Amino acid sequence: MTIEATENVGTRLLFENERIRVWDLALEPGQSLEKHVHRNDYLFIVLAGGALRHVDPDHPENDRDVRFEENQVVFLEAGEGLVHERLVNTGTEPYRNLVIELKEK
Repeated sequence: MTIEATENVGTRLLFENERIRVWDLALEPGQSLEKHVHRNDYLFIVLAGGALRHVDPDHPENDRDVRFEENQVVFLEAGEGLVHERLVNTGTEPYRNLVIELKEK
């Protein structure tokens, strides 16, 4: 069974106007963000780093572990739509970043 991706790329929408959308993405240890799709280019700023795992329930061979450090900034292009499967905080500390979606190309 394939799960549809949500447009919610964070845990809480903080701000939106015609040019950008800003999300808070805060995960306690063991907590996850559901499958989501990025339709706009975006960057994220890590406020509290940690270990995360991208989990693909339909294709476990695609699971991958990542680690982000505090104050790290990452920019990604969405192309035709960048789908991220479930994102799980596998660390022992809370993880948090701000996701800034660029609505104008």
